[in-house]
Amino acid sequence: MPTYEVSRTLVKSPPELWAELEGERLAEALGEARIEPTQPERELRWEAPGMRGTAALEPSGWGTKVTLRAEVEEQEHQIADGGFWSRLRTGAIPLPPDPSPHDDLEQRLEDLLDSLGSAHRKPFTHG
Repeated sequence: MPTYEVSRTLVKSPPELWAELEGERLAEALGEARIEPTQPERELRWEAPGMRGTAALEPSGWGTKVTLRAEVEEQEHQIADGGFWSRLRTGAIPLPPDPSPHDDLEQRLEDLLDSLGSAHRKPFTHG
């Protein structure tokens, strides 16, 4: 099972990051994810089709260390006909695996960290 882990220290408080991860931000990055807190404001577990993982928050100096971890289910190779001897007799070869919808998962996790680290609040306006 391939595993991806990305981590970064962000200059935001754990409660602020927790609210964003527990809200829609993690689900948006993963698509159709079910999110379940395991330790409030410290760790949550998530599951999405074909993958699962965790998001952990840890106070660190002037910010919060965010660690996103994902495990992806391996895809099985399809065989053109079936069985070793049949392939040997007919010269059939394994078909290439279908492209995984999770090939860009590590990049999506990195992008999520970039997004969490940037300011999302609008400046005060006087009206």
